[in-house]
Amino acid sequence: MQAYIIRRLILVPFTLLLISIIVFIFMRAVPGDAADVRCGAAGNFDQQCFDVVREELGLNENKVNQYFKWLGDIVLRGDFGYSLSQVSHINEELGKRIWNTAQIGILSIAFTLMIGIPVGMLSAVRSGTMLDYVLRFLAVMGLSVPNFWIATLVVIFPAVWWGVRIAPDWVGWEEPLTHLQILAIPAFIIALAGGGTIARIVRSSMLEVLRSDQVRTARAKGLRESAVVSRHVFRPSMIALFTIVGLQFSLALGGSVIMESIFNIPGMGLWVISAVGERDFMIIQAVVVIFAAWFLLITLLVDVAYAWVDPRIRY
Repeated sequence: MQAYIIRRLILVPFTLLLISIIVFIFMRAVPGDAADVRCGAAGNFDQQCFDVVREELGLNENKVNQYFKWLGDIVLRGDFGYSLSQVSHINEELGKRIWNTAQIGILSIAFTLMIGIPVGMLSAVRSGTMLDYVLRFLAVMGLSVPNFWIATLVVIFPAVWWGVRIAPDWVGWEEPLTHLQILAIPAFIIALAGGGTIARIVRSSMLEVLRSDQVRTARAKGLRESAVVSRHVFRPSMIALFTIVGLQFSLALGGSVIMESIFNIPGMGLWVISAVGERDFMIIQAVVVIFAAWFLLITLLVDVAYAWVDPRIRY
């Protein structure tokens, strides 16, 4: 196991290097840059302004030199550079925003597990009954309905019908209840699709284990049904569950881009959307690299969890 973890950790820098090259090339392939946004607003393009801004931002340098300068700052100093549009240090803004996005991701995973595991277990134990059909229908509904549509309805309908704002303005932990309310609503909406996925995975995995010889033996020994389900059925089903949870955590990061825009949460997602409109390549590159590192860490933790759940698994 230790050798496997070391091998995976060695691969991480090379993977991130490849991702950084791809995102850098793609960003430079997009027409326009921050100088165009500053100097070409409303069709009144100013060539002199354009030349001065590109010189100021270093955009007229050779692209290979730009890449290695950017990469060297990250590797040697952990410095993602300065924003092209906001002329502010990316690291400072990154420190403020990444925690807000992480809170949404953590809450959404918690809600996903709270929804998906009980629904999946109950559906498997009551397989073939009316309750099973109802729970499966709800799981499919959660998977089918787009979360951005639900979020839009949550924001608009209460305001139109009752004059109530479901999502208050952003506040920090100085007002913990309001802060949790702001985070909980988008996190729960993201969790609906994830909860439906996990419910279906847990149900199918548990049904497979419920028909196995070890479960029949446990029941023949006189164990209570709750003990059979918790000890002999649910734990072997957790391998598939860990895989889906790891993927859902990554999807939660992507979903936070939409949720932060709708609920006006100052996280990484809202930052990226504003950077796209301003052609701020530096912010987009930094966020993509951070998200990629985040995803690689989650997948490593999931692989390690396999061996913890099932001691037969060896790497």
